[in-house]
Amino acid sequence: MVEAKYTGVLLYPRFSEYELSVLLSVLQQGGKQVVYIGLDSEVVIGEAGLRCVPETTIYDFDLEMLDSIVLPGVDDFEHLVNHKELSSFLRKVNDGRRLIGAISSAPYFLSMSGVLADKKYTTGLTADQREFLGTFIEENFVDTNVVVDDTIITARGSAFIEFAFSFGDYMNITYQKGWYQTIFTKGNTHEKLSL
Repeated sequence: MVEAKYTGVLLYPRFSEYELSVLLSVLQQGGKQVVYIGLDSEVVIGEAGLRCVPETTIYDFDLEMLDSIVLPGVDDFEHLVNHKELSSFLRKVNDGRRLIGAISSAPYFLSMSGVLADKKYTTGLTADQREFLGTFIEENFVDTNVVVDDTIITARGSAFIEFAFSFGDYMNITYQKGWYQTIFTKGNTHEKLSL
């Protein structure tokens, strides 16, 4: 019997909790195993103050147990700029042809590690920010909400629902898209907006 593989969720200080919310729900609906991976074993505090304890670290987890990984955005990533161990970890994940999802500012981590070198991508970072960081290939930027290029999915932070759907669909996970409809109430009437 083949052991089921995990989707790794990277946790680092100031990560954006909301960008993971729908994706974690999609993974849960589909019965996908998730493992929370930290840069170390310390408690990680998200940008909204959510305290999370990683189950393992980028140094300790057996990459053979991963088939995919998710990188949430982070509102201030100065502490992660040119993070050599994170870059090395991401290169190993990519070398194994595992699915990598990166949202909002997180595509920077892929660009700093060379993973985006020949990939189309999008990000929540502005053109000026991308130029300042100096690791992005601007010709590969696509001005859209979500980009899927081979085993890389990138998205703007505001597209966290579409990002979750793209990730779930790529992984062939069974989940209910209709469950994520937004309902607006006006008096006694309801307008349903399909996402």
